[in-house]
Amino acid sequence: MNYFRSFEISAAGLAVEMLRMETAALNLANANTTAAPGTEPFRALEVVTGVAGAGGPTDAPGLDRSGLHASVEPKLCAPRMVYDPAHPQADAEGFVAYANVDVLSEMVSMMRATRAYEANVKAVNAAKAMAQHALDIGSDK
Repeated sequence: MNYFRSFEISAAGLAVEMLRMETAALNLANANTTAAPGTEPFRALEVVTGVAGAGGPTDAPGLDRSGLHASVEPKLCAPRMVYDPAHPQADAEGFVAYANVDVLSEMVSMMRATRAYEANVKAVNAAKAMAQHALDIGSDK
């Protein structure tokens, strides 16, 4: 029996969920950053995942032996414009461009990543226990 395949799949899931957590943390850290008039503010990032052979590319960056691939891409929604004519980075109309980060959705993303990470850890532990039981079959106890 090959238990390494289940370890590889769970490890890929752990890596993706860690990437989701890091991306959400980066987005939250930049949620209230502004941009000077005429410049682009921070764009929120999102993790896009797929499985090779399920409509996804088979040579995508980040593809591992489990077939799972992940990439980090900017969200394409417009920056959050806030009217604050006294702000030093306000434009001619008095609007300030803030990062397009939705704090609530980032917190939900962090909670989902935490739960999925925990599930992958449980899957690794279950596979490890199965392998240990298989090794115990031939031992004298």
